[in-house]
Amino acid sequence: MQNEKVLVNEKAAQPAPSTSGKVVYLTFDDGPSELTNQFLDVLKEKGVKSTFFMQGRNLEREKLHSVVKRASLEGHYIGGHSMTHVYKTLYEEGQFVNEMKQTLSLIRDITGKSPHLVRPPYGSAPGLANKKIRDQLAEAKIKVWDWTIDSNDWNLSGRPQEILTTIKNTTKRKTEVVLLHEKPQTLKVLPDIIDFYKKQGYTFGVYDDVKHFPLNFTKDERL
Repeated sequence: MQNEKVLVNEKAAQPAPSTSGKVVYLTFDDGPSELTNQFLDVLKEKGVKSTFFMQGRNLEREKLHSVVKRASLEGHYIGGHSMTHVYKTLYEEGQFVNEMKQTLSLIRDITGKSPHLVRPPYGSAPGLANKKIRDQLAEAKIKVWDWTIDSNDWNLSGRPQEILTTIKNTTKRKTEVVLLHEKPQTLKVLPDIIDFYKKQGYTFGVYDDVKHFPLNFTKDERL
């Protein structure tokens, strides 16, 4: 969240029920970054695939293209997280769809893959309350994912164990989508997060465009 106030953190979207046991999707916002390689190292060591939501202004940094390609080649899904991450620009000035299209285009240019999933900065509520924006998304066949668990990791610098405690206290569904960020404190506690879910009997899911299920606070089934 780029150390900005979270506008939606008290509610959880409701995913489709799992048909094959408990599944957790670890999702990482705001990359790519200088930490992405280290996140990938941990995920590789633990045998876990995840979903990254990357920002266009970071994707434009050529020196980070190699890590984006690495993430894609290692089986992680890379979705869009806007170009600017600026609430006013995205929602009040109506640039959400345009920015997401630009971001997805950058991902395609770097990885050769064509993702359709995005995560709205600050969550789809209240940002996507405007049906006009949702209509544009549906027409563009862009899907939206929020989360079921907000780890609040962006706001817990130097307090990695609090991230783990938050996750433990809010894990209660058969299908969980955990909001995380590419932050030092998150990287430090990531092995413990993975171990926790393994002990709880969860398998680790990675987003698949073909197997999409709605997960947005606006409860728009088209997205």
